[in-house]
Amino acid sequence: MTDTPSLDNMPAAQQPAALTGRPTTYNQATADLICLRMAEGETLRQVCRDKALPARSTVYRWLSKNPSFSDQYARAREALVEHWADEILDIADDGTTDYVTRIGRNGTEYEAVDQEHIQRSRLRVDARRWLLSKLNPGQYGDHMEVEHTGGVEHRHHITDDEKIRRLALFLLDSPAGGTVIDGEASPLPADRQTESIQPDQKHEDD
Repeated sequence: MTDTPSLDNMPAAQQPAALTGRPTTYNQATADLICLRMAEGETLRQVCRDKALPARSTVYRWLSKNPSFSDQYARAREALVEHWADEILDIADDGTTDYVTRIGRNGTEYEAVDQEHIQRSRLRVDARRWLLSKLNPGQYGDHMEVEHTGGVEHRHHITDDEKIRRLALFLLDSPAGGTVIDGEASPLPADRQTESIQPDQKHEDD
């Protein structure tokens, strides 16, 4: 198992200048160390617990003011995501502690399934899966494929007044009626108006 990278085991030429307390001024060696530890599996929160490194607020300030560090940090985050993906396989494949030795009432030992450990492992896997889906949804997010078949039906609600208007226009556009221009009915000639009401008058006379 490799030791966690720290300022102590870095070459002297690469170490940042000695500072009192946490560093606040941007230093490339410190930035490199932060990104290295993240690429090897630590979150920024875990890295910044190291009192020899800047606080998270300082790192965020460096990111906003230094484009090259921002790009370097983004690559470290991508490596961190891949590290978590590898951890999911390691956790799922590790069955060494799925069983625990217990002592029965008669004093004999027996192997029992450690349900608490299994549930804890499942939680660790689910937590990493959720983080992967949020940090890299294109590769690890949930994809839903929707297949569309058939046509698309469009429905348009027509009011009763509109139905009456269209019916009137249709009747007036028929050979027995007038003509329709641009959606408006032209008035009937006087002789046609007389013809159009004769059937109703005849019915009333009957």
